[in-house]
Amino acid sequence: MGLAAYHAADRWAHSARRVARRAPRAAGWFDVRRKGGPGMVGARTRIAACLVAVGALAACGSSGSSGGGATSSSSAATSATSASSSAGGAGSSGPVMVTLKHVPHGTSVLTYDAVAKTLTVEIKLVGLAPSSSHPAHIHAGSCAHQGAVDYPLNAVMADATGVADSKTTVSSIKEGGIPDSTWYVNVHNGPGLSPDVQFQPLVCGDVANASKATSVTVQMLEGPTPPPGSVDETAMGTATLTIVNGALQVVITASGLAPSGSHAAHIHMGSCESQGAVVHPLSSVVADATGKGTSTTTVPSVTSIPSGTWYVNVHRSTLLTTQTDFDPIICGDVVPGS
Repeated sequence: MGLAAYHAADRWAHSARRVARRAPRAAGWFDVRRKGGPGMVGARTRIAACLVAVGALAACGSSGSSGGGATSSSSAATSATSASSSAGGAGSSGPVMVTLKHVPHGTSVLTYDAVAKTLTVEIKLVGLAPSSSHPAHIHAGSCAHQGAVDYPLNAVMADATGVADSKTTVSSIKEGGIPDSTWYVNVHNGPGLSPDVQFQPLVCGDVANASKATSVTVQMLEGPTPPPGSVDETAMGTATLTIVNGALQVVITASGLAPSGSHAAHIHMGSCESQGAVVHPLSSVVADATGKGTSTTTVPSVTSIPSGTWYVNVHRSTLLTTQTDFDPIICGDVVPGS
């Protein structure tokens, strides 16, 4: 043992003896001294020395623990600051990408009764202009190669949400059944068939029946690609919604529009299949000479983008004073995270 260590041990021994003399006699200690006699004083001294040492170590440990606690607190504070900075840096919601697809769409179900020799045609569509009326027919030919009307059908009447269910029974079917690839079902812009913009097909579907079935379902999709189809009815695009600094930014890009045309656009309450009122008017989508259009709108005081309660609608025109002009051409539901 070195001299310094010896003196340190001696000081610890003196301290231990002082603690032993001054320490309160707990019951256990008192009993040991009383039962063991003077010989137990050394034991008490050694115990007191241990207590001093333990106290010193505890103090050091406490100091170390305190230092460790301070480090942890500092780390926690740093993490909190980092999280706060991260949250502050992410001061936007989105972007939410919305796919804009052709509307309306739906099905036509053709059912032939061989006994009565009648054909029942039920047309179901969603995404029409609310409370609108549309002429419909079975034509000869196909959507891509349109022909004359073979059988007029009842007008397709939309309700206040743009949903329609129209049924027609046609008698005296000269084909004696549902032919294969010689019919198509056409629903026009309306409400009449003149001028040409009202005659243009909104949706069209070819009738295929190679198996000579008595019931056929026809998918009613966008009008045929012009010419001789419908301008704007083959449009498509996207809308991107982002919250930036407490405002909603909406960017629309579209293609397949009428060249150099302008189209009203809105965010509505509801969905493309069950339309509702306008929530936020948007800047018009203006097409260039190739039919590609864009629009950017900033709506102030909007702090979040709801899920499943908004949809983006682009209309045929900016006038919106007639059914034909109001006709929705592309639509997309706003669903964050989809």
